[in-house]
Amino acid sequence: MKKPIAIALALPALLFAGHALAAGGHHSVDDANILPRGECEQETWFSREQGNTRALHAGVNCRVGPVELGLAGEHARGGGEGSATAWNVEVKWAREVAEGLNIGFDLQPVWQAHQRPRFEATRFAALATWVPHAAWGVHLNIGRDFVRSGPNLARYGVGVDWAPINRWTLTAERFLEERTHFLRAGVRWAGGQLWTLDFSRAQRLSGPAPSNWTIGVTFDLDDD
Repeated sequence: MKKPIAIALALPALLFAGHALAAGGHHSVDDANILPRGECEQETWFSREQGNTRALHAGVNCRVGPVELGLAGEHARGGGEGSATAWNVEVKWAREVAEGLNIGFDLQPVWQAHQRPRFEATRFAALATWVPHAAWGVHLNIGRDFVRSGPNLARYGVGVDWAPINRWTLTAERFLEERTHFLRAGVRWAGGQLWTLDFSRAQRLSGPAPSNWTIGVTFDLDDD
């Protein structure tokens, strides 16, 4: 029997300039895929930026009808900036338009805790995923951050996944977010049938946001 739909679980988390909430695990380039009907997953990751800022993220996403809905929180501390907590909800839609080609969109309003007004921004991205081979996936994102109290910010990126051997996937991304260009390299290990472990390094190429290291784990909450 499928796990009941529930989108009310998330740990506190953070929003600092240069650290943005993201879907698809901690990677900044999302794929144009959503969960199977009736299934949920839980994602948690920890990041450490240059300047000693540390961030903890946790959230739950569930498939509800034609879309995937999510609730997540982030908490950041350090780097001489004190601490900050933010929350976001997510609506994601995707569909196959040709063999091996999916398109979709992702919408994420963000709220900052302990301040007035709390609403900070809405992130929107158009998504595309092309799977030319079972071991390869190519992802393209084009979007924008609609900021309440500042100029809107462009965001875009391209990512490539390669699964050379069973249980292991290598990832590379080139992306822009928070006015900063990054290059990310990472690895994912499917340690069990219902969980995966991710580790990556995002290197700043230009812009104000710092480079960072991230480790994360994703759990499939399906109880079949």
